[in-house]
Amino acid sequence: MPIQPDEQLSLVEHLTELRKRITWSALALAVGIVVSFVFNGVVFDLLLAPLPPSTAQITTFSPAEPFMVTLKVCAVAGAILASPYLIYQFWAFVGPGFTSTERRHFVPVVVTCSVLFLLGIAVGYLLVLPRAMEALLGINPSEAFQIELRANDYFTFVAMFLLAFGVVFELPVVLVLLAKTGVIDDRFLRKNRRFAILIGAIAAALLTPSPDAFSMLAMFLPLILLYEISIWLAKLVQPKREDDAVGEPSEGTAPPATA
Repeated sequence: MPIQPDEQLSLVEHLTELRKRITWSALALAVGIVVSFVFNGVVFDLLLAPLPPSTAQITTFSPAEPFMVTLKVCAVAGAILASPYLIYQFWAFVGPGFTSTERRHFVPVVVTCSVLFLLGIAVGYLLVLPRAMEALLGINPSEAFQIELRANDYFTFVAMFLLAFGVVFELPVVLVLLAKTGVIDDRFLRKNRRFAILIGAIAAALLTPSPDAFSMLAMFLPLILLYEISIWLAKLVQPKREDDAVGEPSEGTAPPATA
C-alpha cells in the first residue's frame, strides 16, 4: 500500500521506500518478461502481422542475433504487460507529496494512466503501424529494391513506435495534474493553444520513428484531441478562481459606480 500523505519520512526512509518500489517493479517486470518469453511465438506473430505478406520474412546476420532480439522483444512486451503495476508503484512512491484531499484521486489516476498508455499502444498497433509499413515498404515498385528486413532493426522500430504512442496518450494526465495543483488553468491552455499545436507537430515528427506523413499525422491528431479534452478536464479540477467566485463583469457592462 502507498504511504499516507501525512507521514513524515527521513532521507533514509525515502531511500528505503524507493528501493522497495524499484524491487517490486523489477519483480513485476521479470514476471512480464517470463510470460512474454513463454508465449514468444504469439508475441512475434503479433509484431510481424503489420508487415505486407511479401515482406513478412525477417533476416538475421549473426548467430547471437535471434537470441538477443528475442530477449529485447520479450523485455518490451513484459514492460507493456506489467505497465499497470509499474504505474501504480510510481504513483505510490510520489503519493506522499500530495495532500490528503488530492490523495483520494490516487486510484482514478493510476487507472487512467494505465488505460491511456495501453490505449495509445493499441491505436499505434491497430491503426497506424500497418499503414506505416505499407507506406514505407511500398514507396517504390518492388522491382526497384530487394527488401530484406533485419530482425534487430525492425523490432526496435516497432517497439519505439508503440511506446511513443503509449507515452503521448499520457498527456491529459499530466495537464490535469498541473491544473489540479494550480500550476496552469484552462485559460492558460486556451491562450497557448497555438504553441501546443506547434509543439505537438514537433513531437509527432520526433517521436514517430517512421518519417512518413501518415504516421506523424496519426500521432499529431490524437495529441491535439487530447489537448482539447484536457482543457475541459482542467476546468473541472482546477482550484476555483476568485473572479469565478464573485463573478466577472460582462463585456460592455460598466463597473459599479463608487461613492
